[in-house]
Amino acid sequence: MGATNCPETPRQKMIGMMYLVYLALLALNVSAMLLNSFVTVSDTMDASNANIQTKVADTYNKFEQFALTNPDKVGEYYEVAKEVRAYSDEIREFIDSIKYDFIGQLEKKANVDTVGNGDKVTVSFIGSDGNVDVKLVRDVVRKVGVGFMQQSSADAAAQNHFLGGGEFNPNNEELRSVIIRKKIEEYKANVSKAVAKVSSDSVNFPGLEVEGEDFTLNVHGKNQKGCWERHTFESNIPIADIILLTRITSDVMNAEFDIANNLYKAVNADDFKFDKVAARVIPKSTYIMQGSQFEADIFVAAYDSKAQLKAEVNGTKLVSTDTSGSITWKTGSGNEGVHKYQGNVYVKAANGEDVAYPFSGEYTVGKPAAVVSLTNMNILYVGVENPVSISVPGIAAKDISATISAGTITSTGGGNYSVKLSRLEREVVITVSAKIENRVQKMGEFKYKTRKIPTPVLKVGNLSNKKVTKDELMNAGKIRAIFPEDFVFKVPPLTVRGYTIAVGANDQPITGNSINPEAQSIIKGARKGQRVMISDVEVRLPDGRSETLETAFRIK
Repeated sequence: MGATNCPETPRQKMIGMMYLVYLALLALNVSAMLLNSFVTVSDTMDASNANIQTKVADTYNKFEQFALTNPDKVGEYYEVAKEVRAYSDEIREFIDSIKYDFIGQLEKKANVDTVGNGDKVTVSFIGSDGNVDVKLVRDVVRKVGVGFMQQSSADAAAQNHFLGGGEFNPNNEELRSVIIRKKIEEYKANVSKAVAKVSSDSVNFPGLEVEGEDFTLNVHGKNQKGCWERHTFESNIPIADIILLTRITSDVMNAEFDIANNLYKAVNADDFKFDKVAARVIPKSTYIMQGSQFEADIFVAAYDSKAQLKAEVNGTKLVSTDTSGSITWKTGSGNEGVHKYQGNVYVKAANGEDVAYPFSGEYTVGKPAAVVSLTNMNILYVGVENPVSISVPGIAAKDISATISAGTITSTGGGNYSVKLSRLEREVVITVSAKIENRVQKMGEFKYKTRKIPTPVLKVGNLSNKKVTKDELMNAGKIRAIFPEDFVFKVPPLTVRGYTIAVGANDQPITGNSINPEAQSIIKGARKGQRVMISDVEVRLPDGRSETLETAFRIK
C-alpha cells in the first residue's frame, strides 16, 4: 500500500492482487488433499451401506422363515415388516436417483475403466433425449467409485442444483432440496403408520430429523436460524452433497434395521437378551490423508433401553439421559497436541452388581488455521528472509517438517518458517512431511522460482515531488537507499557512504549521506528551472550485488 501522499501505482495494485491469487492457489494444494479424502469417505460409506443392507436383508430372511413356520404368531408383524421394507426401498431408490442424476448433470461424461482391465473409455452420462442416464451413472460409480469426478469442488453448481439460484424459497416445491425433505417426511409418516398397526411405541428415525425444529446456520461468524434445506445443502461442494445423500441412505437403512429388528423381537423376544439392537459404525478417525486408509468398526450393538447406563471417563462420572444405549461425553479441546482418555462403562449384572468394562483412547487437537496462498507468485527472493507458513489440516505443527532443495529452511515456531537463498536457482522445491501414526508421510512438494531482490531507489529526506524549492532541498536531511514500498520483506538498512551533487557543470563529490554545507552551497547556486542531480550512490545489496543509484530534482 502506498503512503497517503503517494497513491498506489498500477504496478503496486497489480502486485497486491497477485499476492492474493498466490495465497488462494496455495490453499488449493491443501484443498486437493481434502477433496481426495472426501472421495475416500464417499466410497467407503457406499461400501458400508452395502454391508448394512446385507444385515437388513438377513433380518427379513429370518422374519420370512419364522412367518412360514409360525404364521399365526408372526403373520401380522411380518406384513408390517414388508411394508417398512417397501417404503425403505422406495426412498433409497429415490435418493440414489437424485444422487446419480446430480453426478451425471455435473460431469456430463467421464473417462473411466468400466471393465477393470486398465483401459479407460469415455462414457457419456447424457442420453439422446438430453436427460441423465441414471442407471449408467450408478453402474459407473458402483464400479469405480466417485474418484473420476472433475467437478467435485464446484460449490456454486451444487448449491444451485439443490437450492436454486438467488434467494432460497422453502415454499418452492420444485426445488430438489424441498422435494427431498418432503420425501423424508412422507417416509417417516408411512413407516410410523405401518408400525402403529402392531405397536403403540413411537418410531425413532435418527439422522432423519427435517421438521419441527430450527436448524442453525453460521453466517459470517454469527448463528442464524435457518431451515433443513439450507442447513444441509448451503455452501457445499458437490462431493460433500454426494456424501450427504449417501448418509441419508445410511440413516434410512439404520432406521429400517432398528424397526425390523424391533418387530422381529416383538414376536421372538426370547432370541434377544436385550430389548434393543442397533447398527453402530465407529471410525478409527474421521479425517484421513491421501495414501492412508479409512478404517471403521461396524457392528451390531444390543442394549437394555430400560436400564440407566453409567460410566466414568478421566475421573468424571456420567449417566445416560435417554434410551439410546449410549452416553455422550464432552470435554474441552485443551492445548494443541495429543490427549489421552480412559475410563469404564458399568453394566448391571443379573445379581444387581455393576460390572466394569474398561476402555481407552486418544484424540488430537489441532490449531485452527486458514491456509491462503499465492500460487501464481510462487517466488522466493535471494538474500532475504522469505517467510513461509506451512500447515497440514488435522496435524499439529510439531509433527510437520519441511526440507528445501537449495538454501536453508528454518522453523520459527507455530507452523512458520524462514527460507533463505544465497544465489539464484532455476527452481527450488520445498518438501513437506508429517508424522502420522508413528510414521513419517510425505504430504507434497511445492515448487518456487527464485528472483533477485528489486533495485532500491534513492530517497532524499521525505521529499515526494521532483519539483522543489532550494530551501526544501537544502533542508531535506538524509539521503537513503530504500526498497519499493510494495517489497515487504525484511531487509537490513542499506548504507550510503557518499554521493555526487551537480547543478549544470558545477559538481561536487560529497562524503556521507546528508545534505551538508558543501551540498547546500551547490544547491544555493542553482537557478529556477535548473536540475539538481544526485548521483554516484553505490550501495551493496543483501544478495551480494552492487547498484549505483541516482535521482534528480527541478528547482521551482
